[in-house]
Amino acid sequence: MKIAQFSKALTAVLVCTTLFAPAVLSAAPKSKRKKAKVAAVADESPAMHKTLKRMIGAIRYKRSAKALAQFSGPTQGAFLAGSYWAKASPAQKTEFVALFHKMFAGIAFPNIQKNFKNLETVLYSKAKIRGTNAKVDAVIVILHPMKKQEIQATFDLTKVAGTWKVVDVTVKGNPSMLTRIRDDQVQKILAKGGFPKLLTLLKKRTAKLK
Repeated sequence: MKIAQFSKALTAVLVCTTLFAPAVLSAAPKSKRKKAKVAAVADESPAMHKTLKRMIGAIRYKRSAKALAQFSGPTQGAFLAGSYWAKASPAQKTEFVALFHKMFAGIAFPNIQKNFKNLETVLYSKAKIRGTNAKVDAVIVILHPMKKQEIQATFDLTKVAGTWKVVDVTVKGNPSMLTRIRDDQVQKILAKGGFPKLLTLLKKRTAKLK
């Protein structure tokens, strides 16, 4: 597979509810019923919004290292590599994440920055949390010279060592960013040559980046 084909999915990237458990009362007569105690669950939406704002701001103002720090690289690697991830050595995993992030920042970030030059605001919804994973819907408002554009996106996050990190983003009407990269590129390369071939291609591609 040609190196140019590997970067095709990245170039196409444009951006870039709470859990409820109703209390059940017993069937005993009203006089014997006790109020169910519902444990207070802290809303972690503000923490996730902070991560997303930090990521978007860093991309917008060309601070790639700060932007990449908001992503969970190992979680992304596990998703992209699928069953191959467990077979990879710790060194291969670390190298893959570093190379993938370098390539992503070099190819996707400039395209995102073009849109974010006219960024007006980002409206975030309350997070939908399931265990250590969460989703946050957002409306990205961009004021182009001749029109106003509203991009509806969903961000996937995961909690790592007490901090929420970004994993993926889905723009309404399209497959998620990582799904496209996994299906169109990574899995096909892994099927032909495993991690050695994938890392070799990534090294060649990132070596050409500025």
